[in-house]
Amino acid sequence: MAPKETNVAISLLSRAHSPDSTSRIYTQKIATRPLHLKPTAPDNAQLLRRRERLKKLANRKKKLKPRPLSSRQKRALGLYDIPPASQKYGIYEPLHKMWTGYIHEILGENRPVSAATAAKLCSAEFVGAEVEVVRSRCVSRVGVRGIVVKDSKFTFEVVTRGDAVKVLPKEGTVFRVAVPEVSEGRGGEGGGEDDKEGSKDLVFELHGDQFIFRAADRANRKFKPKYLPDL
Repeated sequence: MAPKETNVAISLLSRAHSPDSTSRIYTQKIATRPLHLKPTAPDNAQLLRRRERLKKLANRKKKLKPRPLSSRQKRALGLYDIPPASQKYGIYEPLHKMWTGYIHEILGENRPVSAATAAKLCSAEFVGAEVEVVRSRCVSRVGVRGIVVKDSKFTFEVVTRGDAVKVLPKEGTVFRVAVPEVSEGRGGEGGGEDDKEGSKDLVFELHGDQFIFRAADRANRKFKPKYLPDL
C-alpha cells in the first residue's frame, strides 16, 4: 500500500512549529480561509459599447478645452491692431488729459524735478502721453509727434494729428515729453497745443536705448543715474 502524501503546507509548517501548533495554524488560517475569486467571464457587447462611449466622451472634452493663443497667432489675428475707425487723434485727446492729471499726481509740488522724482517718471505709465521724436538714427522720424496708444518693450505706437498710426522704435531714438501745467480750474488744456513762449510746461527727454522695458517690468525697476556714452 502506497504511503499517504503529506500536505505541502503542513510539511512546511512542521519545520517551524510543534505538531499541535502546526495543526492549529493550518486549520484556522489555511484550511478554512475564504478564497475570493474574480469572475473571468468575457466582456459582453454592451460593456464594450459603454467603454467606447466613455472613451469618446473623454476625448471630446479634451478637445473642447481651449488652449491659450501663442504670440504668433495673436499677431496673425490682429488682436493688438488698432482698427481704422479708431485711428483718430480726437479719440485719444481725453486720454491725454487723464495722463496729464496722472503725471501731476506723481510730480506733486516737486519743482524743479529732483532725482527721486525723475526715477518716478521713468517708472510711470506713458500710454496717453504726447511724445515727439527729437533725435533718431532714421532722419524721417525726427519731428513725428503723437499720443502714445501702445507701449511695448521695443516701440511706442502713437496716433498723430493727421490721424495716422506710427510705430516708433525706442532703440536709437530720443523722445521729448511735455507735461502741460494744469490750471487752478483743472482744465489741463495745454497738452494739445505747441509750447508757447513763457509757458511753465515741464519738458523732459526720454532716451529710448535706456527705456527698452515693458511697462509692467518698468514699474518695479529702480532707475539710477549713470554715464551715457552716446550723448
